[in-house]
Amino acid sequence: MHIHHIAFFSKDISRLKDFYVDLFQAQAGEMYQDERDFRSFMVRFENDTVLELMQMPDVLARTTPDHDDIHHVGLHHLAIAVASDDDVLALTRKASGLGSAVIKSPELTGDGFFESMVTDPDGNLVEICRAPLSEQ
Repeated sequence: MHIHHIAFFSKDISRLKDFYVDLFQAQAGEMYQDERDFRSFMVRFENDTVLELMQMPDVLARTTPDHDDIHHVGLHHLAIAVASDDDVLALTRKASGLGSAVIKSPELTGDGFFESMVTDPDGNLVEICRAPLSEQ
């Protein structure tokens, strides 16, 4: 078994799709729309991990959790693994240039990750990480 996809509701799936495509070179499929005005994009990363970006009328907004100060039940962040520390640095700068808030600047963690934390256009937390060398 494996996880096929992770889904997010958004008020603007086109903006969210463009963020993941521009920052991580993900590939987006065609937009799906049904009679309820439910819309979605499937966004696929190079290793076949998929995000489903969904939009519907009257979806409630949510505030962005702060990485260290506010903890809540539910999805905390999405982690995107890259090949090197330089990739983490470059993508963090690029995300900032795209208007993302940098919640955590790139740093080496005690468990061996080199990571940063940024927000996507909806305020979801996105970790950009180089996995511990023992996992590579």
